[in-house]
Amino acid sequence: MSKDLKTFGHFQPGDVVSIPFGGVLTHYGVVTARGTVISNSRKHDGVTEQSLEDFAAGRRIRRHGQAGGADPLHVEARARRALGASYRLAGSNCGDFVGHVHRRKPTITQVGRASLMALGDLIGNSRKYR
Repeated sequence: MSKDLKTFGHFQPGDVVSIPFGGVLTHYGVVTARGTVISNSRKHDGVTEQSLEDFAAGRRIRRHGQAGGADPLHVEARARRALGASYRLAGSNCGDFVGHVHRRKPTITQVGRASLMALGDLIGNSRKYR
């Protein structure tokens, strides 16, 4: 990582971070160069940026470090482009978001959902033009 990137406590830009919620579930986000976290949350109706404190909401933040060796500034740029995008439990949740900004391969759930959506569009459009 570049030496000129700031650290916020033990968090660095591009780090994947998480907090526990609902007993057994985990919410993920990405740390930015501003010391904020960008994540995709149902609670906030999609991709949003929050302070570390607001993201934590009184819980301990776990640092997972850099995922896949992607450049932290590119990770943040991809995360910022997604600000305002909607949340969907299957295919566009916090884990999918973190994977996307770190350029990981799509999950089987994402591939399946995209395939079903494409099929639905094909069927829907064919009925529309009859």
